[in-house]
Amino acid sequence: MIKLSVVFLTLTNSQELYNMTLKCLNSLRESESNIVFEIIAIESNKEYFQSNYKYPEFVNVIVPDSDFNFHKYLNIGIKESTGDYIALCNNDLIFHENWFSEILKVAEINNSILSFSPAGNSQYNSLDLFEIGYKVRTHIMGWCLVVNKKIFNKIGLLDETFDFYYADNDYAMTLKSKNIKHAIVFNSKVEHLEKRSTEKSEQDKKEFLHKYKIPLYLHKKEHEWVFNNEKSLSGFLKYHNKWGNPDWLYKKNKLADIFLKCNLGYFIRYFL
Repeated sequence: MIKLSVVFLTLTNSQELYNMTLKCLNSLRESESNIVFEIIAIESNKEYFQSNYKYPEFVNVIVPDSDFNFHKYLNIGIKESTGDYIALCNNDLIFHENWFSEILKVAEINNSILSFSPAGNSQYNSLDLFEIGYKVRTHIMGWCLVVNKKIFNKIGLLDETFDFYYADNDYAMTLKSKNIKHAIVFNSKVEHLEKRSTEKSEQDKKEFLHKYKIPLYLHKKEHEWVFNNEKSLSGFLKYHNKWGNPDWLYKKNKLADIFLKCNLGYFIRYFL
C-alpha cells in the first residue's frame, strides 16, 4: 500500500486557526481509503505544547527552535518524512475524495513526472488528465505540492534563502533547470481557502525602501506592485539575483520551453 507523508505548516494560536487546521486534517483523513497517511505538522507557535490546543495523536507536531522560514520549515518536514510520496501543504485546505489517487494515476501513466499539484479551486475544461508546465498558479500550486521522494536526490532540499515570497517561483525554476517534469492533475481536487493580504501605506514603503539598493530594472511601471510589501520586495530581489533580471529571465525561459518541446531538456542546465 502506498504511503503518503503530508507536511503541513501550521500556526496554532487561536481557536479559529485551530479549527481551520483540524478541518483540513479531517478532510485529508477522509479523502482516501487505500492510502496510508503520515501527517507531520511544523508548528510556528513556540508555546504550542504548553497551550490548550492539541491535535490528534495521528499528527506528529514539530516545533522548530528557529523563526518561521517557509522553505526551512518544509525541509524539516521533508527530512522527517518516510513516505513513498511527500505532500507539502498549507493548513487552509479541503481535500476532496480520491485527490491523491488521481495523482497516482498520472504518475503510473508517466513515471518521468516527479512533481504534481492538484487542480485547486479553478474550473478546467480539459479532456486531458494532466498538463505539464512550470507556471506558478497555473501549473505549480505552492499551497499543495506532491512529489515522489526521489526528487530530492536530484534537487537536494529546498533553498532556504526563500523564507516566503518567491518560494514557489524558485521551486519552479529549480525543476525546469534540472529537466524535472511537473504536472497539474485536473481530476485531483483540493480547495485552497486563500486570505487576501493588505498593502502597506506609502509611509511604510518609504521606511523600508532605504534598506535596499534598487536595481535599474525595477524602475518600470509594471514592477510598481513589488514595493507594496517589504517581504515581497526582498523575495523578488532574491529570486532575480539567483535566476536573472526579469527581461533576461523571460528570454531564457522562452529558450528553455523550446528545448523542452524538442525533448532536449538536458541542455537547459547550461543556461538557466
